[in-house]
Amino acid sequence: MLLPDEVRPRLKNDEAAAALGVKPDTLKAWRSRGVGPAFVRVNGAIRYDPVDIAVYLGARRVEPRA
Repeated sequence: MLLPDEVRPRLKNDEAAAALGVKPDTLKAWRSRGVGPAFVRVNGAIRYDPVDIAVYLGARRVEPRA
């Protein structure tokens, strides 16, 4: 069961990068270019919702052709 948005734990930049299989600097570059998964800024700290990471990955899913 998913927790409501306001209490669900958020991922730090390095944790989100690991979940995406990229380097933390890549995630930072994506943010500066306005691409990549959605994020929130909390008191200057960048945090990612695990659901947003899953949505981002799901949107890039490629089905193999037979």
